[in-house]
Amino acid sequence: MRDLQRLKMGAWNKTLSEATAVVKSLSTPKANLAKIEFLACVTAFLLMLLTISGWLRRRKNDQKLRRLLWAAYTLTSYLIVYTLGLMTEASFRNELLPVWAIFLMIFFGSSDSYSVHSLEDCEQWKTYVWQYVIKVTGVTFLLVMSGITLPMISVLILCLIVPLKAFRRAASLKIASGYGRQMTTKLIADYMRTEHQSSEGDLDPSQMRGYNYVVRVRKTSLMSLKMLIKREAAERWEAQNYRKPLEITDRVVTIEKVWKCQGWLLTSGGGDKDGKLKDICLSFSLYKLLRLKFSDYSLPKQAHEKAWKLIEHLYAEGNGLERAFRVVELELSFLFDSFYTKYPTIFQSFGWKIKVIELLLLVIGVPVTIGLCFPWYDSNGPQDVQLATAGGLSIDFLVTILILLIFTCGELVQCFFMAISDWAKVSLLCKYVRTNSWHEKKWMEKLIGLICRTQFLEPWERKLHQYSLLESYDYTPSRLLYNVFTDLFMDPIRDGQKQSAPVKLSSEVKKAVFCSLMSNPEALQNGEASLIRNGVAHNLSWARKLETQTEVIMVWHVATVIFEHMAPVLDPSLNSNFLVTINLSKYLAYLVAFYPKLLPDHPYDSEYIFDGIIIEARHLLKGCKTVEERIRKLNKISKTMEDTSKVMIQGAQLGQQLLDVENEPNFVWKVLAEFWAELMVYVAPSNNAIAHAQHLAKGGEFVTHLWALVSHAGIQREPPIE
Repeated sequence: MRDLQRLKMGAWNKTLSEATAVVKSLSTPKANLAKIEFLACVTAFLLMLLTISGWLRRRKNDQKLRRLLWAAYTLTSYLIVYTLGLMTEASFRNELLPVWAIFLMIFFGSSDSYSVHSLEDCEQWKTYVWQYVIKVTGVTFLLVMSGITLPMISVLILCLIVPLKAFRRAASLKIASGYGRQMTTKLIADYMRTEHQSSEGDLDPSQMRGYNYVVRVRKTSLMSLKMLIKREAAERWEAQNYRKPLEITDRVVTIEKVWKCQGWLLTSGGGDKDGKLKDICLSFSLYKLLRLKFSDYSLPKQAHEKAWKLIEHLYAEGNGLERAFRVVELELSFLFDSFYTKYPTIFQSFGWKIKVIELLLLVIGVPVTIGLCFPWYDSNGPQDVQLATAGGLSIDFLVTILILLIFTCGELVQCFFMAISDWAKVSLLCKYVRTNSWHEKKWMEKLIGLICRTQFLEPWERKLHQYSLLESYDYTPSRLLYNVFTDLFMDPIRDGQKQSAPVKLSSEVKKAVFCSLMSNPEALQNGEASLIRNGVAHNLSWARKLETQTEVIMVWHVATVIFEHMAPVLDPSLNSNFLVTINLSKYLAYLVAFYPKLLPDHPYDSEYIFDGIIIEARHLLKGCKTVEERIRKLNKISKTMEDTSKVMIQGAQLGQQLLDVENEPNFVWKVLAEFWAELMVYVAPSNNAIAHAQHLAKGGEFVTHLWALVSHAGIQREPPIE
């Protein structure tokens, strides 16, 4: 027995000693060096991932992609801090530590196409600056302790890139913050208060005559700017003026000037037959107006009426539907970039020059780093610890080469994206309008035209996400992933929240919605106009007078699904009204289930109502497996149940009324298509601009496109019916 205990004790001591040896081996200088190299490489790969995937965010509404990018964005910041800490506390000497530290500081400047993950990050611009100062202090200490060596010469060149990267990111965060938005939009806000007065009686949207919407203001030199400030200060002393003046001179490009440009590139009979180049400038000017919504600046009624005439003209022209939608798409692309990328700072007066300096430093610094580090390590320079392969080649040097390659590839990719970005196109077109000498250079015009027409992907996903209550109400997410404990770490998925497959945003849907918008923009109604127009308001209007908009949407959604299954269409692809009805019904139900912030009701009220509907559906339709069984049971219950206040019962009753309409099914599909199109327009106006901006980083929504249109026109919905 004692021998057995001795054997067990011996085995335990052996295991403990082996574990202790492993722990000690992980704490050796070589192990710490390997850890630093590994973390530096991982950080570089994560930054490359953000650089390549940044432009995918607004083109793909995919939750898995968002989680991956969030993880990469979050981990990068922590890895940089942790790795720099390991370097400064290292008990060994390695001459390449300063080189890696400088690259980590460059990575802290983030990608040009992925400056922040969410709008909340923009408000932390002061925190970012202080973090940068602290990190620079630590890296400076590391450089001083390393002494002057050959690799340090290359470090001094690369050091110049660090402040350029960091300060540009800080400036981007500040501009996108609440204070920055107010500061940068005041000039346009003050100008647009009186812009409509300059064109009274002389307005022609077809030629943009009278539309002095600002596209771009050429910045003056520093000396001229100082003189201008002194002159304005003197004038203010004599006559106080609290408005920022903007005088339309040669340095200001307006929409009217773009349309009047006689250069071949921008003429309808020359290089811009389809008007797409001029529309890029139009989208940029409208984007400037849309930014006022995020700064609490308002425009007078006359300014909105003038903008509405422009929108009407865009829609009335040949292929006007696609053109109007294209202009709004590009406008929202500029809005996305202003919040989530560095493009607004890069394309400021000196921003692109700073970017050129960065590239020059890259071109000089990378070869110098390789040229100096390789012979230094090839001759076994003075370092205490280094890792080497079997062939004798230093792994430290290979890690440095890998980081340099990733950094170089990332910068080249960013420059390519920047060169074909919409911001570059606007800059080139405005420069073309101002520079008459460019009008005589065919090669210049062809080059600008080639850049401005280069587009690899659509600006947005162009899909309608779908949700069907009768298909998904019984869905229950995994309780292992979503419970009271994980609610603190991730957005919960509630019961019944399961999307259907998304559908393409078809031209039929866009046409139906735009027609509804154009038919009665003065006073949006909750579907009433379409019901009156089709002569069914006396029977169906009750279903649009419910207490909340959430209930209205879900009641009509249930009724639409019932009618779809009880009166099926033989060939859905040939019935445009059917496609419009089904797509919009499931899309608005999707907004209720997943993004109620984009709808009129209070978001939590919508969530509470939706949860109640799910409980109601599970109770009433317990045991039903297929949609057909659920519809039959729901219709049966609705005829006998006395309590008609429940959404499911009201939906069944409305569905029965649709089936009882004394006309052919195609007429009912027409009624439903026009109703859902009008309802889509009705929910578009919103004072919660931030909610739309937040959703731009998730792929955008069709309702946001409509919101932009009605915001320009100043369209408001009718107050809710009491």
